[in-house]
Amino acid sequence: MREQLVQEVAEVLLNCNYLSVYCTKIHSCFDMLAKREREALLVKVLENIDAFTKQQAEDMRKIAGMLSGNGFLVGEKSNEYKLRDGVLYERHKVSAGTLKTFKGIVGREELPRMRKFRELLVDIDERKMASRREELKLSLEELARKSGISKDTLYRYEHGKIYASEENARKIEEILGMELRKFIDPFKGRQKFVSEDTLLSILGFESVKTETAPFDILGRERKLLFAGEEADRRTMAKRAGIYSNIMDAFGSGSCFILNRYSKDSIAGIPVVRREEIREIRKARELMKLIEERGA
Repeated sequence: MREQLVQEVAEVLLNCNYLSVYCTKIHSCFDMLAKREREALLVKVLENIDAFTKQQAEDMRKIAGMLSGNGFLVGEKSNEYKLRDGVLYERHKVSAGTLKTFKGIVGREELPRMRKFRELLVDIDERKMASRREELKLSLEELARKSGISKDTLYRYEHGKIYASEENARKIEEILGMELRKFIDPFKGRQKFVSEDTLLSILGFESVKTETAPFDILGRERKLLFAGEEADRRTMAKRAGIYSNIMDAFGSGSCFILNRYSKDSIAGIPVVRREEIREIRKARELMKLIEERGA
């Protein structure tokens, strides 16, 4: 079932002109790392979105921040309910939704109008609400009396301070005689990024460290660098294929940072020894070494 959902998500990305790198055969916080012009998107596919762990979410947010992009979780259900089309959910601060919802968002066809936390929430268009109320010569007090919603709550809706429950939004729309729900775009902003101390940061890289991605460190200094650390040979061989595809998609650099290794590359991906990094002073020196070993 998940495999079918993964294929359908891949088709959506392809049809929306994303170039994607697939990580479905290795443990990862994302199944697809996609790029469209300057947009970067990390997608995880799970039947049950509650299987997405806090650590996976944290790593996805870190990577999305570094790439100036966003993350999204595509699923069909949670432990408590089946996901509804057109509703934006959230798991550990990562946006989530059904395949149809995801398709509408990335294809700019139909953005969701409701958000689900403990209950269904709606983002009311405060300008439309105020304009329509004034047009009908309806005071907040009168609207409060007719709707059964407090004046203070209506004021906060009209000034964009809070979301409205689906029930309250419906009541106000019926009284004012028009739809007031805004589209909710989970990709409107960009994930915030905070650089962390890593093996690369001492060389001048902005960087983050991950626990559930195919790479252990993601650095940036003019150019992106995806770096893997110690792992068993089979895992590093699998990672090498992913790194190669990432380099093609993002024009980035990739390497393995190992304690000891007799060769200068693994499946075409350069190897840099830790003792060599200790002798390097600048990010450009490391990138030059990686380029030479990858030639």
